[in-house]
Amino acid sequence: MKKSLWIAPAENIGRLRGYLLFGGVYPRLKVFQICVHPDYRLSGTARELIVTLKDFGEKWGYQTITARVASELKANNFWQKSGFHVIRTTPGRGKRRSINVYVLELDVPSLFHTGREPVSSSYDAPSLIGRSIRPLLETPSYVIDLNVFFDVVRKRGHDEAASILSSALKNEIHLFITSEFVNELKRHSIDHTNDPVLEFARRLPTLPKPPSEILNHLIGTLEVGLSKGTPKTGKRLVNDESDLIHLASCIHHRAYGFVTRDSTILRRATDFHIKHGLRIVSPMDLSDSLEDTNMNNPAKSITTGEREISVSDLDDQDRTKVERFLHDLRVDPDDMASWFTSRTAQSSSIRLVMRSTQKIIGVGVWSARPAGGRETVVRLYVDEDHPDSSRAIDYFLQYSMNLGEADRLCRLDLKIGRSQIKTRETALKRGFFARHKQGEGDYRVLSKLSFKGMVTPDNWSQFKRDFMAQTNLELPEQMLEYKDLSNMDIVLSSKEPLRQARISLSDFETLISPGILTCPGRDAVLVPIEERYANELLPQTQRLGSLFPNREAAFRLERAYFSGGGKKRLPPPGAIVVFYVSRTRKEAVAAGRVTFSDALTTTQVELNLRRQGVLRKEEIGEKANKKGEVAVFTFDNLIPFSRSIGFKDLRRMGCVGDANLVTIQPLSSESLRRIVDRASAG
Repeated sequence: MKKSLWIAPAENIGRLRGYLLFGGVYPRLKVFQICVHPDYRLSGTARELIVTLKDFGEKWGYQTITARVASELKANNFWQKSGFHVIRTTPGRGKRRSINVYVLELDVPSLFHTGREPVSSSYDAPSLIGRSIRPLLETPSYVIDLNVFFDVVRKRGHDEAASILSSALKNEIHLFITSEFVNELKRHSIDHTNDPVLEFARRLPTLPKPPSEILNHLIGTLEVGLSKGTPKTGKRLVNDESDLIHLASCIHHRAYGFVTRDSTILRRATDFHIKHGLRIVSPMDLSDSLEDTNMNNPAKSITTGEREISVSDLDDQDRTKVERFLHDLRVDPDDMASWFTSRTAQSSSIRLVMRSTQKIIGVGVWSARPAGGRETVVRLYVDEDHPDSSRAIDYFLQYSMNLGEADRLCRLDLKIGRSQIKTRETALKRGFFARHKQGEGDYRVLSKLSFKGMVTPDNWSQFKRDFMAQTNLELPEQMLEYKDLSNMDIVLSSKEPLRQARISLSDFETLISPGILTCPGRDAVLVPIEERYANELLPQTQRLGSLFPNREAAFRLERAYFSGGGKKRLPPPGAIVVFYVSRTRKEAVAAGRVTFSDALTTTQVELNLRRQGVLRKEEIGEKANKKGEVAVFTFDNLIPFSRSIGFKDLRRMGCVGDANLVTIQPLSSESLRRIVDRASAG
């Protein structure tokens, strides 16, 4: 978002009590300055400004507010009393100066309150149906404007632009330019054939120019209020034309954000986000956002090409390296020591460490509560400054949600460091909710419910009892039919005190993920997939699989399925898919839930599906049609069948016809029910 200045006026006209300057990149707000006039110190003005910012952030779905304060200032007391926590201390500009980096976690829409207290308000998070133009877990791919590039190559004194390019070279963010970017450089170049700046720009990842018809249409929708024109003729200036092409290219290719210093564009940031799903940010906003996720300041080793990611048991021989890793992440030494205690029958635990090219990027410890309940405590620490941190976060959360007893509702309590901003953001998107008792010191606790299987009318009663035991909330006596859920939400109620809350089906499935509700009347689709592709995308369904798959599916909370052809046969968001391994095995092996579907160009795939992708770029290109588009849907809540179902059985059950299954085909709710019953049979 563009920087905003809020003022606190005094009662006397023309005087100010104070002001607040803030900005940030969604979902993080950043305080740049807060100042109170000496006459109004200790009047509560600063607290009033921060509370107003907090209310603003929670209203618009932001998750954190950060601030940087010199450690020697008395103002540190104010930030601590306002609920902010120090997540790290960095060197300042002076030799002896240090800077405290503070974070305040904002309340987000949540189904539950602490413990067993009932819901006090309705759950108002966006559902999957009718969602945005991107999958559930977004890939922040930014396009930079030429003025940002010139800040670096012409050394114009803007350090934040250089830090953005540095982060891109380390693969911490994905940075692109448009084809118009190079054209602009040519107009500024004296010698096209011997211009090192132009040659460097040509090597940057570049978005192709959209087709003329699409480009002209987008430019027409953007032109009003953006293009200044000459005073006499009103014709577009050359720079205005380039700005429109930059923005139209970003929108067409579905880029996450556009980084610019142009004040005219920044003023319209909100309009671009609402109308086109494009986030307009300044270099300072993006640079500060990247700083807020950095846990340490040591130099990072950069490895070109594919990095080898591995997961293994954490044992005593790893102790020294793991303790050093955890110390850098401000983990309590007493808590750390307990991770290496011997396992007993009363306190069983799972301890895993993830490495990328032998460098530790994450550690997770899972322990069941000794009381015999279906509750698991997860301690998770990830170096969010590492380029592979998203893979580590996704893997550990995916692993957590697949623990526990099959077909029973379990609870996960996730303990993470307060500085783990990316981990918290991902967890909240996957159904975790904040506890009122957040924990003390440098950690906080998030919780979620998890159901490993399909919720059916047959097991609804048991599911309902488990849900009541965990939340003190009652579900409807009978599982509702899908047609009813399409028109209204699931109603949750409590008797003492008497309250109700509503939640959509898609949000409810996210909260109990990886569970899926097979409501009466809810249809599905059967999706054929070649065995080679299935082994990569659905490694849990392999008959003789290795411990770790050849590619990255095991590290994905949300995965992408690619096919040729258009999007007409693609299942809509929220649909249930049943995966059928075709040609060789000829059997249904798993089910999942669609989170996004569309026909995308290969460029749009590169910008938006890095976090979900499995296929290589050239493999995706082979599936593209003449328009350069590939059909794709993303899915989560993968549920491998305990018993696969062969083609002959599917045909005998009336789920498929006699023809070979080579294309996506619909499944009636009755067929889906028969498949689920057969797949779960002993």
